[in-house]
Amino acid sequence: MPSSVLQVRFQDAALSPALSVLCAGFELGDWRAQSLTDDLFQRHLTSFALSYSEHDAITGATAARSLKRAAEVVYATNKYRRRGEFGELILHAALVDFFGATPAVSKIYYKDSDNDTVKGFDSVHLVAASDSVEIWLGEAKFYKDLNSAIDEAAKSISDHLTRDFLRREFVAITNKLDSNWPHAVEFADALDEATSLDDIAKTIVIPVLITYESEASAAAVAHDSDYIAAIELEAREAWSRFARKDLGTKLTVTLQLILLPMQSKERLLNLMHQKLNLYKHL
Repeated sequence: MPSSVLQVRFQDAALSPALSVLCAGFELGDWRAQSLTDDLFQRHLTSFALSYSEHDAITGATAARSLKRAAEVVYATNKYRRRGEFGELILHAALVDFFGATPAVSKIYYKDSDNDTVKGFDSVHLVAASDSVEIWLGEAKFYKDLNSAIDEAAKSISDHLTRDFLRREFVAITNKLDSNWPHAVEFADALDEATSLDDIAKTIVIPVLITYESEASAAAVAHDSDYIAAIELEAREAWSRFARKDLGTKLTVTLQLILLPMQSKERLLNLMHQKLNLYKHL
């Protein structure tokens, strides 16, 4: 697999939740927003937006058509500034590139209709552990303000960890599993309604991706020791705010906090919108 433009710039796996900071870095003094956009769309759009069977069937002859199809699936509206699909794409890319995750269900692919936002968790992935599978149910907040993103992420997780919600979500997920996916039966068995949520929860990991406009990134022109120190300070403060949140659940799940500092959300949003439009018109 080609190298990712995003790289892990800081990580503390000893924390609970574990903390990772991803960043695209800089080139000639400029934040690599364009390189990040190109990489996300070229390497991850089809596996993010298409079913397993559609993605698995892509060949050299069908690649352009598949990119067009994937772009059309993401959304069919220009109201992109209020949408979260780009954050979900970044989350998907991060899970695949840095956590060894395999997409189980494309939530975008199964939108109820054009312009519907994705309901429930933002991503559904599998990570193979030594003797079992982990069910990764992701939350993505593509925000400018870090504190607001943390607050909304905690609220979403709290809302999603109720008994009724989880049971409905598990039924929806298993109904949408592609029978051609090699892990479909194993994944469905892991969410079986006969199994106690207490036991299922032990296999659940909730990766939480939060993007934010970063003072450290805004002040930087290079990926150097000063920048790393500054984003580590930001990240630890963000982790403390997130870790203090009461999620109001008795379930024991594992959380992963993934931060992506940006110089400008608007710049990245516009670049990603332009790329999506380009792919839609291939």
